[in-house]
Order: sequence, then C-alpha cells, then structure tokens
Amino acid sequence: MDKISVVIPVYNRADWIGKTLDRIFSQKHDIYEVVICDDGSTDALTEALQPYSAKVKLITITNSGPAIARKTAIEHATGDWIALCDSDDFWLDNHLAYFLKAVNLFPEMNFYFSDFHASDAPERSKLEGAPLGWLAALDSEETSSTDYLKCNKKLYAALLKFQPCFQSACLFRRTLYEQVGGIDPAVSRWPSEDFHLTLRLAAIGRAVICTIPTVIINKHEQNFSADILGNFEGRIDILEKIIRDSSVEADLIRQTQAEVEMSNLELFRLYYWHNHYQGMLERFRRTPKKYLMTKDYLRLLKRIVTQAFSK
Repeated sequence: MDKISVVIPVYNRADWIGKTLDRIFSQKHDIYEVVICDDGSTDALTEALQPYSAKVKLITITNSGPAIARKTAIEHATGDWIALCDSDDFWLDNHLAYFLKAVNLFPEMNFYFSDFHASDAPERSKLEGAPLGWLAALDSEETSSTDYLKCNKKLYAALLKFQPCFQSACLFRRTLYEQVGGIDPAVSRWPSEDFHLTLRLAAIGRAVICTIPTVIINKHEQNFSADILGNFEGRIDILEKIIRDSSVEADLIRQTQAEVEMSNLELFRLYYWHNHYQGMLERFRRTPKKYLMTKDYLRLLKRIVTQAFSK
C-alpha cells in the first residue's frame, strides 16, 4: 500500500499546532509520517510540539517564508503521497478515508483535493459557492461515484476562474510533484504563493475532486488568506510568473495571459472601492484599454480630482 506523508509548514503557531495535529492523528487510517518544518518561529512552538515529539519529524530553518518551509518539509518526506496541511487548519475525521476510497476508485489519479468549509463562512462549503456549471464543465464522464468528480483536461482553465483547491485539502503523488519541478522558492513570501504549485499540478495532473467537505480552513487575522487585496495582487504576480517561465503548455499560457488582463481590470475596480489611489493607478496602466468602460474612466477621473484637492 502506498505511504502517505503529511507535511506542515509552521511559523508562530504555538496556539494552533496541537489542535491541527490532534485532528491529523485522529484519522482512522494509518499515516506513514508527519513532517513539520518550523520556519524560524519565535513563539512557544517547541513547547507546543513536545507532546508530539515521538510522532513527528521536525526540521527547523531560518525564517524563509511559507513556500520554502513547505518545500523543505516535502524534501524531508519519504512517502508516495504528499498530504498538505497548514498549521492552523483542521482535517475532519473522514479526510483520509475519502482520499483512500478515491485511490481505489481511480488508480490512475495523481492529484486530489476535497471540498472544505471556511471558518468565517461555515454555512456553505467552498464548492457550494462555485459558479454555475463550474463542476459540470470539469466532468470527464468517467466518474463512478456521486462523492467524486474525475476531472477532464480543463482543470487548469477552471482554476483561473474559481479556486477551490486549498493546500490543506490537497494530496498529490511525489512523482507528479517532481515532474512539475516542485515548489519554486522565489514565490515563498508572495501572497497566494501556494497557487503557483496548484496551477502547475493541475496543468498535467490526473485529478479527482471529492465533493464532500473534509477540511476546515481557519481564517483569522494572523494568516495570509485574510488579506483580500494582497492575495488578489499576489495571484496576478503568480500568473505573470507562470507566463514568464513558460511553466505550462502554450495554449494554457494564452489562457493565463487573458486572465491576467481581466484580473488587472478587476483589481483596478477593487482599489477604487477601497480608496487606494496608487494601487488603482498602477492597475489602470496595466489593463488593456479594450476592457475599460466609460465608468472606469470616470472613476479614475474622480479619484484624480479627489487626490488633487486633498493636497
């Protein structure tokens, strides 16, 4: 049977890590190993991990950002499957059970993620908020269970429009990770850094989505995911890097470029509503003029006038 390595990057999560580990160790299926990379924490993380010292492999590095910490943990793991989990998220008891069922149903699968609930919006799951027809467009028509969807080759394009693949709900084969070149340390401190790996896995992976929520993603002031504008800007940076590096095939590069153009327009409008003058100007410059409407020019003019009279 394939071995599962759980990898956890952690920075100053002494108050969270025990709760996260308790939920991992409560799974009803064996885990080969849990590898934690401490990204130079300055809190009481060492003390918080003491009760788990016999159960986890701990690596400590100089503070380098979440992507490098995650990359380091993966490189110290030895399992066939890599199961990601952030240090402040919670697996439900059924998380690995649903994954292992998918392995049996879809033996060719090498990329898997499940639905989840976010702590700040527990009334519906992430996939329940998907755009109309999003899941149906991905169906390969080979799915043999209502709990899963075997994806066709449109997953990359679908993730450009809606992103339900979060790290703590994701597993992939080590061989796929190596095939895409692993985590790029250059993005380690970028907002939305995890999207860089997710897209490259989706571009060539044989993916299955579990439509049952098996994870709780915790949103709080201390994690990157709470910064809406910063994550949006980081997402654009990630897409532009994929284009520069030619990380995916040519047709996907073209789709990525189109998404960058539309995202710049959307971020321009977001900066307008948040009264962020410099951010609005930058995104206006980067948005192709064919996408701009009369109201966008009027919004820009309004902010310019407001800015001039405020000096």
